[in-house]
Amino acid sequence: MAAAPPPSTLADLESYEVSPTTGFVPDSDPLIDLPDAFAPLTTVADDLPGLLRWKRVRRAVDAMPEVDASAAVTRHEQERVLLVLTTLANAWVWSDPDSDLRMPAQLARPLWQLARTLGRQPIVHHASMCLWNWRRIDPTEPVSVDNSELLQTVMGGTDETWFFTATLGVELAGTPVLAALHDAANASANDDLDALERHLTVVADTMPSLTVALARMREWCDPHIFYHRLRPFLAGWPAPGVVYDGVSPDPVMLAGGSAGQSSLVQALDAGLGIVHGPTAGPFLDHMRDYMPPAHRRYLTDLAATSRIRHVADTAGPTGLTEAYNAAVDELELFRRRHMALAMEYVVAPSGDAERTGTGGTDFAVFLREARTDTAAGRLSAG
Repeated sequence: MAAAPPPSTLADLESYEVSPTTGFVPDSDPLIDLPDAFAPLTTVADDLPGLLRWKRVRRAVDAMPEVDASAAVTRHEQERVLLVLTTLANAWVWSDPDSDLRMPAQLARPLWQLARTLGRQPIVHHASMCLWNWRRIDPTEPVSVDNSELLQTVMGGTDETWFFTATLGVELAGTPVLAALHDAANASANDDLDALERHLTVVADTMPSLTVALARMREWCDPHIFYHRLRPFLAGWPAPGVVYDGVSPDPVMLAGGSAGQSSLVQALDAGLGIVHGPTAGPFLDHMRDYMPPAHRRYLTDLAATSRIRHVADTAGPTGLTEAYNAAVDELELFRRRHMALAMEYVVAPSGDAERTGTGGTDFAVFLREARTDTAAGRLSAG
């Protein structure tokens, strides 16, 4: 058994379910097929695009027998079933959002149970729809944006597939950034200035790959198709919430899928010591509730351990300050490009009539504040 790390340093990345080869994406392939015990879910999930098109989702779910969530034993089985259940839940709610939103027990109960088992929320979210929603096209090649297909779709089609696989590509591009940031945090905790500058330089040098990966969204995902066909089914529950029949008589309000639920950029904030304001800060904190527990724990431990900003500001030579500012500049550029993409994929197709993100916040205000907060994190060269 490996020795425990010194109190002043983080544990190995793997102990937080962060892979040295795939980052926050699992480094073993998600399960392709559901276990036999979940055959009733497979029948409905495979037909979901057609059921949505012909407004028959609720009829299909009403006819579906209840499955036993405890029949999913392994982590990969649980993640695969949760992916299907959350997708069905969002399809059920948004196929008729104006009705009395009481999710039937045969869907609500296993979804609620499995979400609690995995420490997640019973609604579509980033971890299920992106991190665990892929299979390799060529099993002899590593997973990548160009070597992956979705296991589960909502409406189906190239645009939806590319939206999630391009997002997966951003997560994968962040792998070397995470490794260098992790080492930089440990170096800062131990006042190793040479190692800190070296690792921060790697962070800054590898960060552009995230921006390049983000830009690939435009290759196969049309903004109008995304906005009008896919985005409505990724939203959170409308007020006053959804009742999970068989679980509780009280309606539950939950946020929908959001880029804020990605642990990648939040890890950069935590490691670099970026402090967010009254809109972005609480929203990002709330989005952690939708992350896998190990990833939430990593963000907490990283923020508690990292002294990167403090050391670069108070004890570092000019080179260290420059390396820190270079990393912050790349993070600010990524956020600026993400904001431009959001304007292109939401504001333009909506005619600037709607600014609420699927996560439930005014996304324009959030993105602008997050970007300006990041830019304000630069250290004075003097």
